[in-house]
Amino acid sequence: MPQMKHTKQLRMRLRLEPNQTLETIVSHTVPIKISTKSETHMMTTRQLKVEPLPGATFGAVITGIDLTNLSSAMWADIEAAFNEHGMLIFPAQYLAADAQAIFAKRFGSLEGAGPKRADGARSISNRRPDRTALTERDPTWLTLSYPTRHWHMDGTFNPVPPKICMLSAVSIPSRGGQTGFADMSAAYDALDQPTRDRIAGLNSYHSNLVGTTRVLPQPNQEDLNTLVGDAPQDGYYGLGYRADAPLRPLVKYHPVTRRPSLFVGRHAFGIPGMSGEESERFLNELETFACRLPRVYEHKWQVGDLIVFDNRRLLHRACPYDEQGETRELLNCRIAGDAQTDAGLATVEAQRSVEVQRAELARLRRRKAS
Repeated sequence: MPQMKHTKQLRMRLRLEPNQTLETIVSHTVPIKISTKSETHMMTTRQLKVEPLPGATFGAVITGIDLTNLSSAMWADIEAAFNEHGMLIFPAQYLAADAQAIFAKRFGSLEGAGPKRADGARSISNRRPDRTALTERDPTWLTLSYPTRHWHMDGTFNPVPPKICMLSAVSIPSRGGQTGFADMSAAYDALDQPTRDRIAGLNSYHSNLVGTTRVLPQPNQEDLNTLVGDAPQDGYYGLGYRADAPLRPLVKYHPVTRRPSLFVGRHAFGIPGMSGEESERFLNELETFACRLPRVYEHKWQVGDLIVFDNRRLLHRACPYDEQGETRELLNCRIAGDAQTDAGLATVEAQRSVEVQRAELARLRRRKAS
C-alpha cells in the first residue's frame, strides 16, 4: 500500500492523465549493510528508480534512496542520470543545510567555500532574519527576489559561473512560488539551420546589473539607480555589481556530454557587431523560442524536495507568490565551475566590457525614463 500511495502522489505531481504511463524505470538493486542492536550485520536491498519527466526533454525523478547514505554504486547511477537528464528531483529528502552541503560536494567543490565563507547551504527567502517580509525597496528584493522571476543561469556575470546548482524546500507558499526550468540543449537542437549558422560565431556580454535594470519595473528603477550609482569605483558599482562583464559565446558546448546549448537568459546583452536595440531584440527572440514546451518544466515544491540541476544546460526562474503574506525558503548550494571550460572569452572585445556595460546601462535608463 505505501508504494501504491507514492506512485499515485508521483503521478499527480507530474500531472499524468489516467491513461498515461510512467516512462521506463531504471532499477538497480544495491546491497547495503545495516547495524542491528546486537551489533550483528545483515544485508538488505533498496531500489534506486530513475523516472524521466513525462512530456519534457529533460529531467528525472529519483526515488528509493536516502541521500545521506549512498553506496558508491548508487552515486555512480545518480551521476550518470544527472549527465543524461540535466536535472534530478529527489522527493521527501528533508536535508538540513549541512547534510545538503555534504551531498552537494559529491559533484565538486562548493562555490564560495573557504575560511571566510560558510561551507554549506545558504538560505534564499523573502524574509529578513527577524522574519519580517522584504519590501519592494529592500536591496535584496530589487536585486534578487524580483529579477530571478526571469529566465537566467546562475552567476554567468562572474568570471567563472557555477556548473551545478542545488535547491531544497524548507518552507513553501500555499499558492505560487514554483521554480521553472528550461532546456537550452533541446532548444539548440530545435533551431533551424539558418539560425544555427547565424549564431555560430556570435558572443554576448553577461551582466547582473544590466539584466536587473532591463527587467525591473519602472516604479522600482529609481531606487536601484540610487543604490547603484552612475559610474563604478574600484571595479564595482554600488551593491557590489561588477564593472566588467564576461563575454561568452551564444552556443556553449557541454564539457561532459559535448552537446551544444543556447547561452542566453536575463544576463546576456550586447552582441558585438549589433546595436543595443538589435542585440536585445535578437536575444529576446532566442529566449522566447527556447522557453517553450516540451523544453520547460515547472516544479511545484513540497517541503523536503531537493533538486539538482546543470547550470551549463538549463535556465531557471522563480514564479510569483504572495511575498508579504507567505514565506518561501529554499536552501541553495552551488558547485564551483571549471576555469578551463566555464570562463569567459579572452578577446579584444572582452577587454571593452566596462565601457560596453556602462553604455548599455545608460541606454536602458534613458528608455525607462522616457
